[in-house]
Formats: sequence, C-alpha cells, structure tokens
Amino acid sequence: MIIYFYSNKPKAGKSLILSAFSYLMSEKNIKNIAINPILNNSLNDMEQTQSNFNELLSQSTKFKPKDIAQVKSKQSINDLSKEIEGLSKKYKIVLVEVNNEISSKLNTVSSNIESKKLLINEFSKNGNIKEINNFKNLDWIIYNKIPKYKSSYIESSIKPKLKENTEKLIAAIPETRLLNSMTIDQLKIFLNGEYINEDNTDLLIENYLIGTPRMDSGKDYYSSFENSAVIVRTDRPDIQMSAIYQNVNCLILAGKNEIADYVMYEARERNIPLIQLDSNTMETAKQINLIHNKIDPFNPDKIKSVAKIIKSQIDISKLISV
Repeated sequence: MIIYFYSNKPKAGKSLILSAFSYLMSEKNIKNIAINPILNNSLNDMEQTQSNFNELLSQSTKFKPKDIAQVKSKQSINDLSKEIEGLSKKYKIVLVEVNNEISSKLNTVSSNIESKKLLINEFSKNGNIKEINNFKNLDWIIYNKIPKYKSSYIESSIKPKLKENTEKLIAAIPETRLLNSMTIDQLKIFLNGEYINEDNTDLLIENYLIGTPRMDSGKDYYSSFENSAVIVRTDRPDIQMSAIYQNVNCLILAGKNEIADYVMYEARERNIPLIQLDSNTMETAKQINLIHNKIDPFNPDKIKSVAKIIKSQIDISKLISV
C-alpha cells in the first residue's frame, strides 16, 4: 500500500505526522518506508531531505529525491510515480510526502497497487472546507495545530460542515509548545549567538522568559515553566544566578559585558548552556517571536509525542487493514 500525505498549506505538519505514522507502524513490526520524493533545491529546502527520514526513523533506502525542476512534465511525474510504486514490492507500506506544487499530479499509476490519500489540514475556524474540496478522492483527513481553547470546536463546528467527508476525519492533533520548540543548538544558530558554556545543546526549549528582579529570588517565576530559556542582560549576574539556581535549561545573555566567574562556575556545575548575543533584551525577544518560521519537525521527541496523540485516536493496524 502507498499512502500519500498532502497538506492544505506549507508547514501544516506533513513531515512530522508522516514520521509519526512510520514510528507507529515500526512499533507493530509493519515494514514501511518514509520518503520525500521532491525537494525544491533552488530554495535551499534542506529541512525535509530523505536523509532526515532515514536517520530519525532508522531506515535505509537508495531512493533519491528529485529537484522539483526535474518533475514538471507529465512523463517525468509518471516516471517518479512508477519509481515510488517499485518500493511497494519491498515494503508493506510506502509513506509519501507530496510536494504542494504538484499535489494534484502525483498519483498511483498501476491499478493493482492499493493507495490512500491523507490530507493534513492545518486548523482554521472555517475548517478549510474549500481547500478540502480541492483534493479529489481523499481517504482520510487529520486536523493539525488545534489551539487549546478550540479543543471541542472540531466536533461542534467543523464536522457538520464536512458533510460527506465527516467519516474521513480520523484524528485531531492539538497545538503544543513541544511541537513548536527548537533545540538549544538550533536556537543558538537562529540567534547568531556564541556559546560561552556548551552543555546539553540537544535539549528542546518550549518557553522563553525575560529575566527580571524578583522579590522571591525568582524561585516561583523560573520554576513554574518547564524546558525554559531565560533572556537576561550580561550585566545582571544577580538575575543570572537566580535563573541558574532554578535549573532552567538555558540562559540567553544579551550584551557585550564579560560574564562573572561565579556565574560561569555555577552554569558549568549544573550543565546549563550559556549563549551570548551582541544584542539587547528587547531585540532578542522580538527575534525569538519569529522562531515559529524556523521550527524543525525532525526531532525524536516531537515524533514520539505526535505518535502518542495519534495512537490514542487511531488503530494503525485497522486503518491499513493489516
């Protein structure tokens, strides 16, 4: 079987949900392969390469993605479809991430190969009903990035609008801070910062706090948020120490001042990474507000989190009739 993963817009969550499907199938010993057959190399599209799937899902394949410029003609798309179908001889399930630019063109060519079409639909109040109708012969729909305060909205407002597509809705995935997080190393690169203490750089940051003087020495403030990074001026070692004593995940130090020796010592003792920027607190906070544009789906903790959500709503074996 080939399962094609479509989305109503870029960055709707295809890669992450496809990876979660692969993870769940592997848990049940269902032989599968995840592929991303088309990359837009001209835009330096390096976030969804086949090597990412291979590494995170512990899979091995000789399949090589094509540049989108190579698959513009009907013949080239048919050739790619046949190459994908060839994988179904080796794997029980082939999971295919479909590029939005050719979503209506990439289809199974051979009539003897079973295929399914799954649409990842990023949440909106109107349910994106028009977008759903643009996709022909859909088998399944998953709504993604549902805000916490809209948890009942799918049942009450969107399902009635889906009409004949209601039964195709198989899962709803809430928006969480974990899924919108990035690792400390990715954060350092994004902010163009410099490590002055490099430890635990693969930890995910879910919350960002501004370091400020606290009457309670910061105990309640810094400890009330999990997996947090604190933005603090380089000339405020008192605030830096307050955050360090609450074992925050990371300090983002804004400014050019040299960091106090005792701050460095405590950070090293507690394995807390320190990133220094040639910036100020407010400019750093503004830059962090743009992080959502750079979120990387390829993280094992994110895949496991989404897999757990999907597993609570779908029996993968029954879905694919294995």
